[in-house]
Amino acid sequence: SFDFAQDDSPSLFARDGEPKANQKDGEQSRTICGLVIGNCMHPLLDKYLQTIKSFIPAKSAVFSVGLDIGPESCRAIELVKSADSFEILNWAVEPMENADLETAVKKIAARLSLSSKAPYTAVSGKGTLIRYIDMPRMPREDLKKSFDLEADRYFPFAREQIYTDCYILNPETPQKQMSVLVAAAKKAIIDERMELLTRLGFISSFIGINPLAIANVFHAFRKVIPKDTSSGAVQPTGWAVLDMEEVGSTLLVLVDHLPRFNRDIFVGGKDLTKRISNLLGVSLAEARELRQEPRDRLAEILNICESVLMNLVSEVRFSFDYFTTEHNIPISKLFLSGGSSLLSGVLESFSKNLDIPVE
Repeated sequence: SFDFAQDDSPSLFARDGEPKANQKDGEQSRTICGLVIGNCMHPLLDKYLQTIKSFIPAKSAVFSVGLDIGPESCRAIELVKSADSFEILNWAVEPMENADLETAVKKIAARLSLSSKAPYTAVSGKGTLIRYIDMPRMPREDLKKSFDLEADRYFPFAREQIYTDCYILNPETPQKQMSVLVAAAKKAIIDERMELLTRLGFISSFIGINPLAIANVFHAFRKVIPKDTSSGAVQPTGWAVLDMEEVGSTLLVLVDHLPRFNRDIFVGGKDLTKRISNLLGVSLAEARELRQEPRDRLAEILNICESVLMNLVSEVRFSFDYFTTEHNIPISKLFLSGGSSLLSGVLESFSKNLDIPVE
């Protein structure tokens, strides 16, 4: 089932930031989304994952597997955790040919010999929705009951067509209110994913939504990634994450390692590829290869991609202005993820135009 909460721990986040250990059939899952790496590109994937791994101490304890099923490829990653450390044990990317999802997942499972048959996975795009609302203060159990009855007030879907969940972000806001994150996904999307994984012999114990999978990474690493105190002020600051995928990008804003805002931006790697293809008069396949490995043509490719990147920068700046105005919380840092962010020069472009540190 699509259910963030399997026990009394917070429904959208891991207990103490821990990913799930190996499970036997029928066991309850721990509450953290599968890790979504993003639409990584083969030539740059080694560099990307080695960069991630350099920040992660290598200790061994319990295993967890994340399975990301995208529109053009499937990705899997296997992690092991002990105390506050994580190690990437295995990873794989399998291109999807003729939209054959099942074959791609089968190939990944065979290549990695996955130690867990209960992977974490997530869905995104149309049919999923996350909102941030204020509600009267109440215990979590009462919130669950209330939300089950009133979910149609917050989502443009019929109640019987969606799976929903909610999580209290801040139990005490002014005027006896509390901040609540509410999430929904259409049953058709979740049921289709469940049926696929079941056919392939997996036990799907957790299905989340992509932006919350990203948030879970920061929540899990909250002991390793400190709060921003550079300003010396008591006022909280926000961190943003821009996940640049092939078909679009997702912007997420976190305050104290918890999500407070997210939106989809319909600019992604495919737009960079089309721009290169149109201006150089090459096929989309050739353009994508140039985007992934520009070699000595980097300056030319960056110049061609500038208008697309500036469009994305403008959308991010607009969202930052909105969030800061609504919440009186400035954005102090931006993290980039996803395969489309790996083009050399992208990080510098965002840093220069947004005037904040970018990693």
